Amino acid sequence: FVGGTSVADFSIYDEDDTKVDFQLDLIGASFQGSDAWFGADEEFLGADVNNWAESAIELGITAETSAFGGTLFGAVSGLHTRTFSDDASGLTIGVNDPHDFNMEQGHIGWKSGEGLWGLDADALTIKAGRFDYSIGTGLLVNDGGGDGGKQGGWYLGTRKAFESAFLASLNTGPMLVEAFYLENQPRSGGSTGAVYGGNLEYEIGSTGLTLSGTYLEVEDQLVPTEFGDFNTFSVRASWQTPVEGLKFDGEVVEQGNNSDGEAYWFSGAYSWKSSAWTPTVSYRYAHLSGDDPDTASDERFRPIAYGFTDYGTWYQGEISGNYPLENSNLNSHLFRLQLSPSEEITLNVLYYSFELDQQHIFGDPVSSTDWGDEINVAMDWAVSDKLYVIFTLGWLTPGQAAIEWTGGDKDWWYSMAYASFSF
Repeated sequence: FVGGTSVADFSIYDEDDTKVDFQLDLIGASFQGSDAWFGADEEFLGADVNNWAESAIELGITAETSAFGGTLFGAVSGLHTRTFSDDASGLTIGVNDPHDFNMEQGHIGWKSGEGLWGLDADALTIKAGRFDYSIGTGLLVNDGGGDGGKQGGWYLGTRKAFESAFLASLNTGPMLVEAFYLENQPRSGGSTGAVYGGNLEYEIGSTGLTLSGTYLEVEDQLVPTEFGDFNTFSVRASWQTPVEGLKFDGEVVEQGNNSDGEAYWFSGAYSWKSSAWTPTVSYRYAHLSGDDPDTASDERFRPIAYGFTDYGTWYQGEISGNYPLENSNLNSHLFRLQLSPSEEITLNVLYYSFELDQQHIFGDPVSSTDWGDEINVAMDWAVSDKLYVIFTLGWLTPGQAAIEWTGGDKDWWYSMAYASFSF
């Protein structure tokens, strides 16, 4: 999953304390592969899904002006997406010319000015409408939109704004406090739902340690299941150690009230910042619980609105994370090497080892928990402040569980060429 577009604005009006900008983002991606769904795509899905393309166009206006001792701001944009041929998700099979145009951003808000109530500029923010919102690495909340199917643009995932949302936040520097209400914008025919809660993040002095906590109340319609509404509590930590370049991160998630799901992950990374190409090596283990069919309770970790903040978070694997699997009933090891041969180019090599938590896939029983191993190679190239290019290669070798579920046993190869232009 790609990292989004670069940011560029064209000024329509800029005088005194009032500013109006026009934005235009053009995105395209082409996908070529072989042996999709382990060579069983036509038998398993009903079509050849090895080669396709996607496009997205978003145009909008942002504005801000001084008001009420701070800044009044707003944005509105429209988004068109299209998929050419059948994509590997299978959602476009049988759909004639999948595309759609609808509203993406559409919000208004206010942020405090310098010295108001003794606060720094922008410390207090209130906004409502349609907007993006993300927590932490995006495991719980990041993507409020539904893509794919009749709308097209499954992989690009450009519909990220929550359809109806409210956010109040206070950022004092070491501490961030947020309260929110979010409703998702579903894919055509998808489920609508809502989540509300709070988020707290605190940076402890000069220790390099940041502790965070999030509480969510989730309506059942957002994550359809017969078990009803549920709540979710997350505790996170990030520590930039006294050793230069050494960092640790982790998160523990518990779900309750009609759910016994759990998740946790931890990672460590080391960067040689003074070396050529500034290499960074990292390891992450992630556990996302599955439902034990032999118990009456529901142990499945229920994904809410997860999304992309970096490679592997939280689309785990260019192939596995985008197409056959979701963020549930999955244990994974991720080894990553990141290199920066220049300021414009970043290289990533990622190796995943996947194992199911329980012996079933979307309720279908299998005799093994071995899903498979995947290698991704990606090059991110910031050609200019307006043009961004990505090339990606993926190779997924099936384990016994994948072979049983799909009926295919071949290695799934995949490539993607992506470009975005922002005006």
